[in-house]
Amino acid sequence: MINLKKKHLLKINRLRIPEKRDLKFGLRLDRNERVSDWEQDIFSKIFKNFKGYNLSIYPDLDKIYNKVAKFDKVKTENILLTSGIDGGIRVLFESFLNEKDKIAAPNPTYAMYEVYSKIFKTKLIKVNFDKNFKIDLKSLDLILKKKNLRVIFLPNPNQPIENYYSPKKLDQLAKKCARNKCILFVDEAYFHFGSQTAVGLIKKYNNVIIARTFSKGFGVPSIRLGYLISNKNLIKFLSANRLAHETNTLSVKVADYLLDNWKLVKKYNQEVIRSREFVKKELKKIKISSDGRYGNYLLIDMKDKSKNEKLVNFLKRNKIYVKGPWKEPYENFFSISIGPKSLMKKFLIKMKRFQNL
Repeated sequence: MINLKKKHLLKINRLRIPEKRDLKFGLRLDRNERVSDWEQDIFSKIFKNFKGYNLSIYPDLDKIYNKVAKFDKVKTENILLTSGIDGGIRVLFESFLNEKDKIAAPNPTYAMYEVYSKIFKTKLIKVNFDKNFKIDLKSLDLILKKKNLRVIFLPNPNQPIENYYSPKKLDQLAKKCARNKCILFVDEAYFHFGSQTAVGLIKKYNNVIIARTFSKGFGVPSIRLGYLISNKNLIKFLSANRLAHETNTLSVKVADYLLDNWKLVKKYNQEVIRSREFVKKELKKIKISSDGRYGNYLLIDMKDKSKNEKLVNFLKRNKIYVKGPWKEPYENFFSISIGPKSLMKKFLIKMKRFQNL
């Protein structure tokens, strides 16, 4: 019998999510993915000049590093490509954190912060939202006083409960984190849907990491590509722990095309922003409250647990997939991804029908 020294890993039950949705006729609103399909000719456009030898050799990443750096107005020495933001979180845990170190993150938030905390045996301090669904800086000030607090993970905006900090507030927090020798990890996965970036803080502080992804604003979660932005020394430190090849040639080709055609991507994102506001107004007409100002999603409050469960099941029977109901104390809520208005009208028709049952 093999001696499994890290037996705590056997207690972490990580299941793959099987794809059971009707991808052809269903409406995918449950995973904050791009809701509308890419046009079928996107592949011929992306791989127009792709050669057979591109599959025969290891990926050349210099070009994509240069393009990403130019896109975000930083230098290549400030960038580390990762397998989505997930990969960036992992490399930070592997490089920077020891057992029993403390980390902090909002609750609820992106699940992988807690997963990696369990894997690497750190102590996760969950920062709960107040009754107004906010986490103010005073709450984070109290957290910073904890001994051995090494990292604050802060999605900006957060999801599913949206909490957003302006660059000015993040500057204040970064300064306090620096005094306490704590890293501020700002997850900007949803940056392209209306928020402001904190990238400028990397020039001012040596403890700030910004995380970005091609999954949300670029609409290609399938390529599993993200990146970290930070000061030169911290990126060099984290790069020592990177994979032999940060990503693959096919993912690079897709990212390369989208960066070259940013206007196309931006047009879709602007459509999502308009659609988000449209859906909020339409839901308000049928006396359903929703919240979301900075992402490609909305959190919807049905005010009642039983009604929420019935609605989610009703939508599923109609091949409209949403995320929820959420766990206690948010069991009255479910969340949706936002797509173009033409698709969201299908969702609204079913919502109105349910309200009239």
